[in-house]
Amino acid sequence: MNQYILAIDGGATKTTLSLRDASGKVYFEKTSTSTNYQAIGAEKVEKVLTNLLNEAYKATGILDIAVATFAIAGVDTQNGLAIVQQIIHRSCGNSPFSIRRTIVENDVQSTLIGLTGGKAGALLISGTGSAAYATDGQGRIERSGGWGHRVGDEGSGYWIGREILNTIFRSEDGRLEKPTVLTDLVYDMLQIDNIEQLNDWIYQPDYTNAQVANISKILTKAISLGDEQAIQIACNAAKELSIMTNAVLRKIEPIGEDFIVYLNGGILKHNPIILNVFKDYVKKIYPYISFHLCTQNPIDYIANRALSSLK
Repeated sequence: MNQYILAIDGGATKTTLSLRDASGKVYFEKTSTSTNYQAIGAEKVEKVLTNLLNEAYKATGILDIAVATFAIAGVDTQNGLAIVQQIIHRSCGNSPFSIRRTIVENDVQSTLIGLTGGKAGALLISGTGSAAYATDGQGRIERSGGWGHRVGDEGSGYWIGREILNTIFRSEDGRLEKPTVLTDLVYDMLQIDNIEQLNDWIYQPDYTNAQVANISKILTKAISLGDEQAIQIACNAAKELSIMTNAVLRKIEPIGEDFIVYLNGGILKHNPIILNVFKDYVKKIYPYISFHLCTQNPIDYIANRALSSLK
């Protein structure tokens, strides 16, 4: 009998569910909105997951699931894990699926396991949020960063977006020595005309972390125009990401020469200056490690995590 797995990649911006068999064949896959309960609340997360699960069943008619891996952003503490487990329990109860084993993990941890296949390695993600995880290949997993937008997420899309917005307000106040193109680029993106409208946008009732993270997309354009403030933000982001990575690598030393640091997330993929400066910083401490920029969709790594638990 064929075995089926569910892989759910629940991030701060979007959530993807994939239903596959043991050979990796995809039977259903769909992307919806965020399932980070810290950002949108437990009720909305439950609704998103319930809808995805029911759509997967209606599309496939498959009932028996061997393993379901829920890789969810915001699973950072035991209390957070308990909250997410309750949400998932209710969501699965609202669907027809019979799931024999359920794995609930932080999304970065699941991705790391899916990437390394149990071997030593590390993963840095910089998307809407940021975090670094590493494993020694002997079952030990350590982390650095990933403490959320209120106190952390350094070097992430949200962090960069917030830095850009802060720069615009500082420029408006006359607190910068030189003008910045960031103002015009953000105004154009948001289709607004002045600082008061920007302030209203920030404090709108429907404000989300993802909206601020989206602002980071203008950074590359600003850098190409030679904007000093944009270049400084990029370099600061790279430094913060390197500090996070070096910290987690220290926790699992010694590091072998074949050690790989996997890199994932839109910030690292679409900002060459951040990527290159980051590598330079890390290489100063760990000159022999190598880097691998992930090219597959994140859901594929989560699916690998689920499939590995079948073996």
